[in-house]
Amino acid sequence: MYVTDNASHDDTPEIVSSYARKDSRVVLVSNKENIGAAANYNLGFTYRAGKYFKWCAHDDRLSPNYLEACVDALEARPDVGLAYGRTLQISPKDEIFEIPEYETPSIDNDDPAQRFRQTIALSKTCFPIFGVFRPELLERSMLHRSYYGSDRALLAEMAILGKFLLVEDAVFYNREHEERSINIDDKLQRSLWQTGRKSRSAAAEHIQLASHLFRIASRHGDVVAPYRLWAGLIRRSLTPVELGRYSLELAGMISPKMAAFLKRNFAGQIGPRQLKQVVFK
Repeated sequence: MYVTDNASHDDTPEIVSSYARKDSRVVLVSNKENIGAAANYNLGFTYRAGKYFKWCAHDDRLSPNYLEACVDALEARPDVGLAYGRTLQISPKDEIFEIPEYETPSIDNDDPAQRFRQTIALSKTCFPIFGVFRPELLERSMLHRSYYGSDRALLAEMAILGKFLLVEDAVFYNREHEERSINIDDKLQRSLWQTGRKSRSAAAEHIQLASHLFRIASRHGDVVAPYRLWAGLIRRSLTPVELGRYSLELAGMISPKMAAFLKRNFAGQIGPRQLKQVVFK
């Protein structure tokens, strides 16, 4: 197991080193500077070893049977490229809560285009990104990119290449706390978390996601004809909600004041609840 420490300022290196001294399978890789979450995740993949691969965040937990159950599922189903458990939320005090509205079902349609569309439609957090992958399929992907939310596109690309399987007996415990990246409302600050620097371009998350998805749709012609993926992406991009998101992000790249002005005008037309979805989802 490789631990890629992204220039943390806490006791992570010392803690990991103490485990490494006891178990040679634990290896610490320390970044000299903050390279951002995306590059750090990708760095972890470069150190992969073995038949399967899994990303782990430092603050989450797994049920004791998680790896075994997911590996057994992959062994039994060669058509499955990603296996993952149910998701429960865990507080800083280890209190456990159900979050069924975020559960991702198995995505096992035989048609890669249908799997691609279904994955893009996943609501909010993309918990399967912490499942167990076939690394030979991840090698064909663009991996994580330098904008927040690129894990959604990575999952969509993986769905082209293989089916997803929810393993009911395994449990992923997602840690909820104030410092989680998803709780950062400021998109510039979120770009710092994702890339290691503040970037207005990276902060245009919906524009970046749309561009990334179109690039993905053109990469796997040996699996599915690109035009079958483009059609759905074009329809998605032209919906009023997506157009509103793109407009606000373009305005924010040019002038934050202009973006604030548009937000105020949007609020008058569609209401604050819908506006929050447009801006922050």
